[in-house]
Amino acid sequence: MSDQTPPAPTDTSRQALDGLEFFQRVMSGEIASAPMADLFGLRIAEVGRGRIVIAGTATEQFDNGLGIAHGGFAATMLDTALGCAINTMQPAGRVFTTLELKINYTRPLTRASGELRCEATVLHAGSRTATAEARLVDAHGRLCAHATTTCIVA
Repeated sequence: MSDQTPPAPTDTSRQALDGLEFFQRVMSGEIASAPMADLFGLRIAEVGRGRIVIAGTATEQFDNGLGIAHGGFAATMLDTALGCAINTMQPAGRVFTTLELKINYTRPLTRASGELRCEATVLHAGSRTATAEARLVDAHGRLCAHATTTCIVA
């Protein structure tokens, strides 16, 4: 028998960590981003309980035939930020999914938009539902889209 202390648990899954700690570790690089976030080039710029800022750029690969980023890019940033904000309020192992997503587009996203920032804030985090709102702004601080969500908590 060894007299060495066993190593500390290293489970860094969302099942083992509460939402805020999980996203703090993703932001620090200790935990890898989700594959979808990597695909879209999204990163966490700020995180706190009930609030998150996601950053990304509408690069050429997201353009539609008009030279404007497809609306799905903005929708992805908004849905990601909204879900992550709600996730920061959840205990280890609790899951949820988007029940409703409402988006208003106010400005097209182009390469001139520069780095985009999407700030989401939780409005309500209950035992059965959660709601949040988000704003997507360009590098010049101009509002490009805003959204609200309702999520169902399992």
